[in-house]
Amino acid sequence: MPSEEIVTTAILKIFRERLMLEVESPEQDLLSTGALDSLRLVELLFQIEQEFSVRVELDELDIEDLRSARSIARVIVNQQVLDGSHV
Repeated sequence: MPSEEIVTTAILKIFRERLMLEVESPEQDLLSTGALDSLRLVELLFQIEQEFSVRVELDELDIEDLRSARSIARVIVNQQVLDGSHV
């Protein structure tokens, strides 16, 4: 199972290559900067499902889970543990 750091790097790559959004650091606040709007959130969740073979339910997320690439990676790693997924 990939570490949180590996998943964070992959999330940053998704932002850059698939969402065409440059995120300055893994801790950048994606919400207060407006980088993660509702349309990008839907696309991000789709890309996460494709990349990591996990399903992240929007209604199970807390707003803080979406605050940064690192917090998003933490959600993915935790979901993989719950699912028993291996990527």
